[in-house]
Amino acid sequence: MKQLALSLIGALLIMTLTGCEGIQYSQYNGPHKAWPTGSAFSDVVFDVPVYRGWPEKAYDVLGHIQFSNPNMDWNQGDIKLVAHKAKEVGGDAIMMIPKGEVTSPSLASIRNDLGIGSNQTIALVFKWK
Repeated sequence: MKQLALSLIGALLIMTLTGCEGIQYSQYNGPHKAWPTGSAFSDVVFDVPVYRGWPEKAYDVLGHIQFSNPNMDWNQGDIKLVAHKAKEVGGDAIMMIPKGEVTSPSLASIRNDLGIGSNQTIALVFKWK
């Protein structure tokens, strides 16, 4: 009985530490276009660089990654997981777009192009040109 209790506690601890939320990658199938660029730099690098604004160099959008739970607030471990997924699908970098209303017309346009509402944080997956 004691062994069973320890096993259950261990399983619960692992689920708590690793999270139960799944991530979803959606490929972009829209028209090829000149995506916005800016002067942002990568503030974190995991498997791929992580941007918080438009990068300086030209890129194509491969798709976006989101968690199945739209109410989730991302932490460093979540961003690391998403960066790993981006690399798996052939991405060179990601750009975080936090949930909430955006004041940038280019971010609003991207959300519209991808069919993503403002209630969810997403990561755009970039491929450098």
